[in-house]
Amino acid sequence: MEQTNINKLLSKYFKHWPLFAIGTVTCLAAVFLYIRYWADTEYEVVSTILVKNKDIGQGTAKAESIKDLGLIKNYTDVEDEIGILRSTGLMEKVIADRSLNINYFIEGKVRDVEVYGKSVPIEILVDETATDLIYNLPIHIKFLNDTEFELETTVNDQSYKTQHTFGDLVTAPFGTFTVTAKENHEYIDNGKPLYFVIRDTDIIIDAFLKNLNVEQINKASNLLGIRFVSGNKEKGEAVVAGLIETYVDEMIKYENELAENTIKMIDNRLKLLSGEIEGVEKTVEEFKTKNDPSSVANNTQIYIAQANDYKKLITDYQTEINVINAIETYLLQGNSDVPIPAALSANDPSLTSMIEQYNATLLEKGQMSQSASSANPIIVNLDRTLNDLGKAILENARSAKNRLMIAQRNLQSNANKYQAQIAKIPSMERQLVDISRDKSTKESLYLYLLQKREEEVLSLAAPVSSTRIVSLPRANRYPVSPNKTALYLGGLLLGLFLPFSTVYAKELLNNKITSIEDLSNLISAPILGEIAKSKDGELISTEGNSRTPAAELFRLLCFNLEYLKKTDTNQTLLVTSTIQGEGKTYIASNLAITMASNGEKVVVLSFDLRMPRLMKSFDLSDTPGLTDFIIQKDLHSSDIIQKHPSIDNLYLIGSGMEINQVGRLMLSERIEVLMDSLKKDYDRIIIDTPPIGLISDAFALNAYIDGTIYVTRKNLTKNEHSKTIESIHKNGKLRNTMVLLNDTEAAQSYGYGVKTTI
Repeated sequence: MEQTNINKLLSKYFKHWPLFAIGTVTCLAAVFLYIRYWADTEYEVVSTILVKNKDIGQGTAKAESIKDLGLIKNYTDVEDEIGILRSTGLMEKVIADRSLNINYFIEGKVRDVEVYGKSVPIEILVDETATDLIYNLPIHIKFLNDTEFELETTVNDQSYKTQHTFGDLVTAPFGTFTVTAKENHEYIDNGKPLYFVIRDTDIIIDAFLKNLNVEQINKASNLLGIRFVSGNKEKGEAVVAGLIETYVDEMIKYENELAENTIKMIDNRLKLLSGEIEGVEKTVEEFKTKNDPSSVANNTQIYIAQANDYKKLITDYQTEINVINAIETYLLQGNSDVPIPAALSANDPSLTSMIEQYNATLLEKGQMSQSASSANPIIVNLDRTLNDLGKAILENARSAKNRLMIAQRNLQSNANKYQAQIAKIPSMERQLVDISRDKSTKESLYLYLLQKREEEVLSLAAPVSSTRIVSLPRANRYPVSPNKTALYLGGLLLGLFLPFSTVYAKELLNNKITSIEDLSNLISAPILGEIAKSKDGELISTEGNSRTPAAELFRLLCFNLEYLKKTDTNQTLLVTSTIQGEGKTYIASNLAITMASNGEKVVVLSFDLRMPRLMKSFDLSDTPGLTDFIIQKDLHSSDIIQKHPSIDNLYLIGSGMEINQVGRLMLSERIEVLMDSLKKDYDRIIIDTPPIGLISDAFALNAYIDGTIYVTRKNLTKNEHSKTIESIHKNGKLRNTMVLLNDTEAAQSYGYGVKTTI
């Protein structure tokens, strides 16, 4: 049963296969035309770079050893680098350096094609500061010879056409620019117009950043994946390559500026220390000239050694204090636009972290200042951050200095204990120790600064960025858009869905009977079968022995009538329908002809007294007829019966003269007299009655009939009419009601068009 239902369901759609074929072909053709002439082909350019790490501080060997133990973790500023790569300032430099705001097109019949790089024979330099610059204006260029060209466009509905020489400054109503010819290009002039369009840089920046994606490939690594979507492979690769190149150049520039500022500060400090060391050495020389320090007691040497150890520690703390003083001096001098030199990094990790954060924020401000004014909210916010960081660094530096001074005082207290013992040595020795200690402090600071200066000089002498290109920018072989597979699959599904939905909606909204299955589901009355359309368009079969498909249909119908009969004779048959136009007269006429051709004596009564059509089908007169017989009591049945002139055994009775009160005639006793007389003389009596849904005349004949042929018609009889048929069948209003479906498709029928459903 389930398989049968599926077959029935599919058959409803298979019969509309031309609609599905047309829908599929149309949608696939639409997809092809969309891909060919409308869709923008886009490729994805992919590249990978490795960015450097920055540690939280660059302390001494002690700090490095602590870091090796895992107590201090490295800080990877990958998110900052991603932000820099996606910044508008960086992208603006890429666009400006490569003139990416100027697009070149070759005009086509359906769509224009953008060209780039070697496919462009010219190079244009535009003065973007000009106030008369018009964006998005197609400007056609025509090469007259190797040195001259012609510009043509339309400005404010006025044609503009001028000739120029390559390299000359062109001043036009739409802008000022220079056009130069490229020496090495692959452009071939095939007669198609070449034109260029000047775009707004800000719009290009937004469009490029929208198509740019920079992400960390792995959270545990510093590899960054750069993806850029472009309609031109070469142009997309140029954008990504330019982005990486500009990024590296900016980082080298920033690092060089930081190194230069550090070297300047160290040089100033070294000059001061050099003078101080020379003064200390001169003092030592004068002291030794005047005194002889060669004689010192053994114990005194021990005390001096212990005191010197503490002095050495005090000197180390003093070095750190001097570095912190230099940081305070640097910030208090108001150098808010210059990075704090890395050489001044103290051994305090938190202070070092703040200094690095201060320099990073200053770098970000410098990049933003290239594309935004000082009144920009972001720059104002960065200034506020720099101010807060400066205050925090000063506060942290003072706190660190206080701690160092406290520790220094503690060491000094311990040193004083030994100093008391040393006090017994000659004044000469004490003076020499003081001078040596002062000299040692200054020399240590001098060597420290000299080492830092050499480090900065080396970094400046080798301007190589720590950023490394892992994979060069390369466009994918196949475009990412449009997705041809998805589009064709979608077109195929749409081509099937639209006809399916159309058929489904038609079936859903259809409230009329379309098949014998619909009848079977709606009524319980026996189904007599179905009659297909006559292929030659004939409504009446006029030859009793005809072997036409129409004649065969009604022969099979006669067989079904005998099979379904409930009386021995099934002599009197009433033919009716629900509404007009369902073919009851056509069925009654052809059924009578078929039975007469089978040798039965048949009489057909036109009891549709209001709109008689039976006699017209046979080209016979309606009078005298039934109304005449009922009204005129002296008439006999033989007076109103007409024999068909060409078909043997076929007799007809017309409706008679027209009267107004038909309903009263249907209750006349004369009908019973007529029916009794006809049953004696004829083998079959077929009664053509009015539609039951409009007039109730047929019910008055129920007492005289043996069976009822209830005619329905495909795509005309409504589903709600089945309630009338079901009521007549269940309540016995018409005897032995059998339902016939008329006007079906011949391809759906059995044999010549009658399909039994007994």
